Amino acid sequence: MSILILGIIILIPVVFYLICSNSGGKSSNKTASKAGFWSRQFQIQTTSKQKIFDWIFGVGLPLICFVFDPVVFKGSGFRGALLGNFKPFAYILSFISVMAMSAWLIWGAKLKWFNAFLAGIFAVGGIISLIVGIILIPFSLIGLIILIGILGFTPLLSAIVFLRNAVRAFHAAKPFIEKPILIYSMVLSAIFSLTLPAVVNLQIKRSLDNVRNGDVEMIRAELKTLKYAAPLTNFDDLAFEYYRVPPQERKSERIQALAELYREITGKNIENSAVLMD
Repeated sequence: MSILILGIIILIPVVFYLICSNSGGKSSNKTASKAGFWSRQFQIQTTSKQKIFDWIFGVGLPLICFVFDPVVFKGSGFRGALLGNFKPFAYILSFISVMAMSAWLIWGAKLKWFNAFLAGIFAVGGIISLIVGIILIPFSLIGLIILIGILGFTPLLSAIVFLRNAVRAFHAAKPFIEKPILIYSMVLSAIFSLTLPAVVNLQIKRSLDNVRNGDVEMIRAELKTLKYAAPLTNFDDLAFEYYRVPPQERKSERIQALAELYREITGKNIENSAVLMD
């Protein structure tokens, strides 16, 4: 968690400075052809191949990774999810980022001044994707043995997509809005796209803590909240909590209430999940 937060604190001002200071501008095809690889990735003009790449790694594959995620935000049943505590944050930010990317790829410059807000969302999405991708590198390399590890490199490629489109969206909004307002709009959207997922993540974490540490009444009171948030929530910690309790104490009213909550929300027996964690 500390690595993620530190990465966000360091990278956000750096990325925003680079976006705002990038003069961009229009370049001829001759100049574009002579540009280096990374220069071409962040040029204002886009190519048809880059747009296809953006659809794949900015929209398609991120959705596929969330659906078939075996260990990152959804537990595998053995050690739990690697970043399970950040599942609400990741899912909400990804939804916002993917929808924004779809709108940008469909309408582009036609969105005019609204692209300033998209630039902020893309900048945050790119930074978070980069940090997650770096964290997953060791696991992705190991996962290459069974091929599934290839998907672990998706966040790194998605980071390129979101960051370069942050630059392009920023410059697409330039003709329609004054630069100070443009920068403020981008920063405001970035704050929103970070704050909303973070607040939801903290609230869900608080509810899970109440279930783990609370009495029977507290567990039953949190049932309604967690039921609504079930698609965003990783319940591995509840199974771990059940597992940590000695077998002779699992018949207590509090532990049974925890097991009932787990079964009602996930549809699974907590005893089976806890056994896999042994």
